[in-house]
Amino acid sequence: MRLSILLFLAVVIPGTAQKLVSAQYLSTSTSAQLGVLSPKAIFDVDIYKIAYNTVDVDGSPTVASGAMVIPVNTTCNQFPLISYNHGTVLKKEDVPSRNNGESLIPKLMASTGKVTVCPDYLGLGDNPGLHPYLHAESEATATIDLIRAVREYINDSLTISLNGEVFITGYSQGGHAAMATLKYIQDQNLYSEFNVLAAGPASGPYNLSGSQSQSILSNAPYSNPGYVCYLLFGLNRVYGDLYTNYSDILKSPYDQIIPPYFDGTYPMDSVNAQLPSKINDFIQDSVLQNFANASTTKSHPLWQALIKNDNYDWNPSVPMELYYCTQDEQVAFQNSLDAAMAMSANGANVSAINKGAFTHGGCVLPALSGAIDLFSSYETACQYVRLEDYTRQLTLHCYPNPATNEIRLTGIVENTEAELWIYGVGGQLVKHYSHVKNEELVSLAGITPGIYLLKVRNGDHTATAHISKL
Repeated sequence: MRLSILLFLAVVIPGTAQKLVSAQYLSTSTSAQLGVLSPKAIFDVDIYKIAYNTVDVDGSPTVASGAMVIPVNTTCNQFPLISYNHGTVLKKEDVPSRNNGESLIPKLMASTGKVTVCPDYLGLGDNPGLHPYLHAESEATATIDLIRAVREYINDSLTISLNGEVFITGYSQGGHAAMATLKYIQDQNLYSEFNVLAAGPASGPYNLSGSQSQSILSNAPYSNPGYVCYLLFGLNRVYGDLYTNYSDILKSPYDQIIPPYFDGTYPMDSVNAQLPSKINDFIQDSVLQNFANASTTKSHPLWQALIKNDNYDWNPSVPMELYYCTQDEQVAFQNSLDAAMAMSANGANVSAINKGAFTHGGCVLPALSGAIDLFSSYETACQYVRLEDYTRQLTLHCYPNPATNEIRLTGIVENTEAELWIYGVGGQLVKHYSHVKNEELVSLAGITPGIYLLKVRNGDHTATAHISKL
């Protein structure tokens, strides 16, 4: 029997450094719900909020939060682990442990048959203070300590286990955090503790002092000017030498308008709405001029802070794919090319993968789908029968698609009947048919226009397909 809340208070044991503070079950998502977003979703998943011990930017003990998602409707009980780092958020509650939209990606990953963990980061979720935006070391330690806490909880409290294999990915800021995590593991000689088999960071600002710095130097409009304030405020929290007062870096009236939006209760869109799109319209001219003048010597404190958090030029010892899209308006895709070129020159097994002419938001699913494929090629297969195995045996087609009033299904074994379920985007069951034959017309009467997931069971074979109802 599952308890709605599973709470384990941390007990300090001599000679150990226990990370787990508490674990709280939040909800279950079905494969049908997740399958509307991705055909790779084949298992139901449970999501938990994890509170754990970690360190602040100055090394002081603190408690942070994150999410753990586990596959639950499978005969397998031993899984690899994916560490997924989420993208930029400003509002403290807009994090995966709150079981909101930010938790969808780790849910999709777990639904492929892998335990997935996702830190909220310092300054977000349960952790107090301002998030140290794009600070590589705290991104890494928050991630690593969450993995340790999850291992403790699984070992002590669940009937599943981890097989020791670890994969690392993340998107946008999470791409930077994923890269920082892998680099920290390698720099600190932690591969014996974290058996990382492959990494797939996506659309991350790895070259902060190079390609990404152009968003500050350029006079061109930037889609998310609030990111620049976030970067300055966050890095000043870490290093303390970028400014003393907000008026040192922000022009009036933005020095008064913008800081209150960083109290943890506002989303980034609220900040963007208060700012002009051109950086030089709200950053002090003297700051921009001094920054530009030091572009060669890198002597300006901001250059030094960016360089300390670059993570594109090193030699990862595990295979890595870097995913990007060419119409990305938030993170220059040149970051991925810079990293692939530098790492390859260092002798690494790294490649940059173009996932298409998508914007930053449109690149999420294609990029992370690439990461899932990469990880599946390295993981040790478990001895469960997965829906995708059935799908290869039963090839389902439906036409016309888009459809208006009815569709035909092909692929059902001749002279047999299949069971058909039609699910909406939210995972709700819309229609159920018990006896469907090959080439038989299926009515869509009463179904409102939209995108739907079809699931068919034909004997011991199962398949899914998406349709559009006009």
